[in-house]
Amino acid sequence: MKKNMVLMLIAAAGLAVFAGCAGGAAGSPSGVETAESAEQSSAEMDTEAADAGYAEDAEGAEAPADTQEGSGAASFAWLPAGVEQQKAETEPNEELQQLIAEYYEIPDYELADTRYYYNYVDLDSDGENEIFAVVVGSYTSGTGGSSALWCTGQDGALTVKQAFTLVNMPVIVADNEEGGPKDLILERSGGGAETEYVKLTCTDGEYTNVSDAETVTDLESVQGVAILCNDLADDMQTGNYLTLE
Repeated sequence: MKKNMVLMLIAAAGLAVFAGCAGGAAGSPSGVETAESAEQSSAEMDTEAADAGYAEDAEGAEAPADTQEGSGAASFAWLPAGVEQQKAETEPNEELQQLIAEYYEIPDYELADTRYYYNYVDLDSDGENEIFAVVVGSYTSGTGGSSALWCTGQDGALTVKQAFTLVNMPVIVADNEEGGPKDLILERSGGGAETEYVKLTCTDGEYTNVSDAETVTDLESVQGVAILCNDLADDMQTGNYLTLE
């Protein structure tokens, strides 16, 4: 009798252990699913947080210079009220193009990337217009400005009367009540130097260099015309410029 009871107890214990194992096995998929759900939720939260952070960074970041509103706008605020503003000529001047290319020895492969701006103006007050041209390109420009040519007709051909460097547009051609050559006023800047405005005077048919020109502290009383009032950055975007090609 006792032997039978022992056997029954052992059998009951075995059934209990088997049921427990079966229950654990049956519950395993649910446990794995729960873990996977938790992991997925955590990943989604991390992704959302990252997206939110990116959006915040993008909103607070400064836009590139070429996409900022007004990035191409030139500032002519320094020009005095009594000065008329005049843009460069829009018609190509083939004789001038050839003269510029030859004078600066610009190779053919650079002609299409070299821009020029010019105006007709009587600088020496002799009653005849000359040409003042600024040349913008890798062969003629630097951090301090671009090269420029004062050109005049001689024996039926266009020739260089004087060459300039460090020229920034626009250029004021100041009125000269006494007659004679007109002063040129322009911005001098670049190379880490403080921006200032200088006056180029003409003596014996030749103007002072931009680097040696005297500083102008009072522009309010200046009268004349500002030539080459073009927005170079805007011209590049719109293609509104002349090249040597």
